[in-house]
Amino acid sequence: MSERTSTRPRPNRAQKREANRKRILRAARDVFGARGYHAATIEEIADQAGLSNGAIYYNFQNKEELFLALLDARLDERLEHARETLAAGAGPEPTGERGLIEEARDITRSFKESREWRLLLLEFVAYAARNPTFAVRFTEHKRRLRAELAETLEQHLSARSITPAMPIDQLAMAVTALANGLAVEELSDPGSVSDELLGDALELLLSPAPSGRVREG
Repeated sequence: MSERTSTRPRPNRAQKREANRKRILRAARDVFGARGYHAATIEEIADQAGLSNGAIYYNFQNKEELFLALLDARLDERLEHARETLAAGAGPEPTGERGLIEEARDITRSFKESREWRLLLLEFVAYAARNPTFAVRFTEHKRRLRAELAETLEQHLSARSITPAMPIDQLAMAVTALANGLAVEELSDPGSVSDELLGDALELLLSPAPSGRVREG
């Protein structure tokens, strides 16, 4: 009686490309983090991923596009985590705000642990300021972040019948700027930003408007 062997279906072309893309992004995260954006090369990223230079260029047009994809992937991770945190905090009692505060504390802890990411973002801000063409793409990335954050905040506040003290798009801008600013402060003065600071500030920003009306932008 012959033994029956189970075989997994071979991945198709789309699955292989997606797997390679993930390998490239993981490698790029390591190389960019260790070397910085400008010093990192496609060759180093390919070596780290165990792929050829051609495989990199098959998936990404250039180093800029690769880094933007990395930023988008990190953005997706943070937004998904925020949604999960808010969902876990939602309930019959108005405790969902705790979810936002816990997410803010988690963000604070993450930028303390990811010094390389903060350095890379500073590099990219300066690079975008000097390169108008790239600045357009970088601005699109930032606007996507703010739009999705605004949607998340609006859903949270509406579910609790809270009228924010400012228009939701300005609130998203303030939260983003605050998080980025605290990340820079922690970079230049390690240990100066407590895990609670962003959450405490967010709690104030999300307080209802005293008159029950949104202040005009």
